[in-house]
Amino acid sequence: MDDVAKEIAISKKTLYKCFRDKESLVLSTIESHMKETEEAIEKIIGTEPNAIQQFHLITKYIMSNQRKLSPSMIYDLKKYHPNSFQVFEQHRSTHIVEYLKVNIKLGQQMGLYHQDFDTNIIAHSFSMLSFSVFDSIELNSMNIPQDDLLIEITKYHLRAISTAKGIETINSIQWKHTNS
Repeated sequence: MDDVAKEIAISKKTLYKCFRDKESLVLSTIESHMKETEEAIEKIIGTEPNAIQQFHLITKYIMSNQRKLSPSMIYDLKKYHPNSFQVFEQHRSTHIVEYLKVNIKLGQQMGLYHQDFDTNIIAHSFSMLSFSVFDSIELNSMNIPQDDLLIEITKYHLRAISTAKGIETINSIQWKHTNS
């Protein structure tokens, strides 16, 4: 709490007026992060009609806004703030999975995704796989930037569920970030 108070240039007493303890500060931060992510995803879904382009835009959002997630941060959250981690994990396994299911159904309606798989299983599997980019010490020890890992996992997932029409869309996307 000392470090937080110093970082935001307020007294520790003022900080404790807003948060009763470190756990409530961590939980509030996690909840704020989740709300911001949900709003961004909902905006993308509401403005982009193509399921694969939605996936691409959400991936770009995650790459630009999730830089704080690292295996050590996730480990600390699990070890020292298990209640906050549980809220975070529950959000991933419910809200994020629901967004994935909506995307899959849209892609199927558009003829971009195959029809012959269990949407629930695929949504949960991709959610767990993509989260591993931030949680897996093994993946992060490969010295490959997280953005590249996330792009490759996303393309792997999309190619696995896409029709030929969907693969054309995937191949037309500029996946790598350019500094423009």
